[in-house]
Amino acid sequence: MAQPNHSDASKLQSLALGGTDAEQMLDLLLALDRMLVEVSMRLYNVPRRDRRTMRKQNRRLHAAVKQHLPRLLSPSAGKQ
Repeated sequence: MAQPNHSDASKLQSLALGGTDAEQMLDLLLALDRMLVEVSMRLYNVPRRDRRTMRKQNRRLHAAVKQHLPRLLSPSAGKQ
């Protein structure tokens, strides 16, 4: 079996986003998701009481993503 090229791995790591850049990207993606949820609720005429429930669920999802995604994306996550 061929051995992986270590220079390729180091190049990939150098291209990875820094901590601050990753946080900004995550914040942008979550903002985009919030906008998509709002537009979808209006498009499908979701009643106001249900919109409140959907927003609450969306906030919980975003909190979970912010808490767990950085750990899942770390290079050491797959080495256990």
